[in-house]
Parts: sequence; structure tokens; C-alpha cells
Amino acid sequence: MRTALTLAVVAAAALPATQSAADGYPSPTPGSRCVAGSLPEQMQGRAPLADVATGRAAAGYTCNAVQVGYSGGSGGYRVERYVDVSGHECAFHDSDTFLGEQVPFTGPDSTGVYVLDMSDPRHPVRTDVLRTPAMQSPHESLRLNARRGLLVAAMSTITTGPGVVEVYDVSKNCRHPTLVSATPLGLLGHEGAFSPHGTMYYVTSLNAHSLAAVDLTDPALPSLIWFTFDYAAHGASVSLDGTRLYVAESGNNGFSGLTILDVSEVHARIPFPQVSVLSRLTWPQVSIPQNATPFTRNGHP
Repeated sequence: MRTALTLAVVAAAALPATQSAADGYPSPTPGSRCVAGSLPEQMQGRAPLADVATGRAAAGYTCNAVQVGYSGGSGGYRVERYVDVSGHECAFHDSDTFLGEQVPFTGPDSTGVYVLDMSDPRHPVRTDVLRTPAMQSPHESLRLNARRGLLVAAMSTITTGPGVVEVYDVSKNCRHPTLVSATPLGLLGHEGAFSPHGTMYYVTSLNAHSLAAVDLTDPALPSLIWFTFDYAAHGASVSLDGTRLYVAESGNNGFSGLTILDVSEVHARIPFPQVSVLSRLTWPQVSIPQNATPFTRNGHP
């Protein structure tokens, strides 16, 4: 599916306070109220067939967001924003969800990660395209750490990929990122996660079950701190202190859900670090009948 980078300004909407249920657990977060001019969905997370037939789906769905600018004819999984030391405001986005899918529609020069000058958000200007191997096929791994001004990706595919980790410095001139290093230390690639400190980059591979921690303390000389094949890691996130790794497992190893790992020793750079499972959370798979009434909250889809 081809998508495009859309730049939006979000208007704040007041949310009613979350109420507590009788059992002591908080109730679900109430839905937002959409301001005038919004184009809200009618079925949560889905585009009904009727919307496709009438052309409504083609108009998109928005709630409290207004498009102010537009760039490009294709887009992928990630959009990142950054302001460099000189005050240049930039945006970065990958160009497709699967390598080369947009080429028949937008031409052979349309692959890679796009760099945009956002000085005027109404008229974004493309200043560069990163076409090194990992940036050509980052899949879901493209990540920016604003604290350190590093843009990183691991060469990946929908299943897994070679895992070449590329590190770009965007701190000095975000309009023209500088390649700092390219190493195979990600093992195999699918998705990535940056520690908030910007010194550790985790690479997952999904079907190959690899999970690697790449130390970027010196981005020019990355090192592999830890790796494992014990988890079917799809995506991951890192705690604010860098000691916990939250891993979404895909189920192809017999478990589907959230695994929380203690990566304190990885964070501390202890040789041959020990990583333990702190907890696992899963939920039953529920089949929803095709004629089921769409889920609603407070009367709203």
C-alpha cells in the first residue's frame, strides 16, 4: 500500500478523567472528541467496505489534526523530526513498506530514506536521500535519537534481513546527514529500538529469533554487547533508565505477547551480560464474528 508523508498540526482536545472500575483497575481511556473539520473513522482501526466503495476511505481519517504541508508520493513506517545545532528543522522518512514496491508508481529513484528541510512546514523541501543499503531497506528499524543527533537503521525485510547497522550523524547539518559507520553487528534485521540515552540500539529479526544490543557510545566504532536467539522479538522499547527492554513477541516460538527483560548488565556494559525475564503478559485470541457490532466507547467508535 502506498502512502505519503503528511505533516500535521495537532489541536489539543480535553479528555475526561479516567474513572476507576469497582475492582480497583482503571477503566479504558475515554475516546477523544474530534473538533470541527476532522474526518473521524466510524469503525475503530478499520476502513469499512462501504467507505471504500463510496470513496470516503480515500479522503483519509483524521481527528484533531489539520494538514498544513505535503511531500512525496510514497512513504513507509517511520517519520522522525529533528532540529540541529544551527537551528535547521528536518524530517526523515523511509520511502516504502517493502523494498521497491513504489518503483512502478514513482520511478526507480524513489527508494531510500528522504531528508526534508522543514523551515517552512507548508512547503517541505527535499534536501537529500540516503541510499546506503540499510537506508534502502530499513523496514521498521529506522530510529532517531534526538539527544545525540543520531539516525540509525538496520538492513531489514518483512521477515528478516542482513542486519547491517548504519549510523548517520544529523547533529551538525540535519539537511545532509553524514554516514558515521556501517557494520553487520545487528546480526539479522526487522525492527529497531533506541535507548533514551542514545548509546544502545537494539535490533530484532522476528522470524530468525535474533535480538542484538549494539553499543553506540562511539558511533564510529559500534560494538556488539549482547545477543540471543531465545525470543521471537518483533518490536521493542527501552525504559527511560535503559535497564528494561519491552519486547513484543510474535508467537512463532510458542508465545505471543509482551516480554519484559532485565537488561541492566547490558546497560552497564558488563562482559558476557546476563539477561533475565522479569515478566510475560499475554491475552487470549478472540475471534470476532463478521456480523459483530463495531466496538464503541462512550457512544463513539
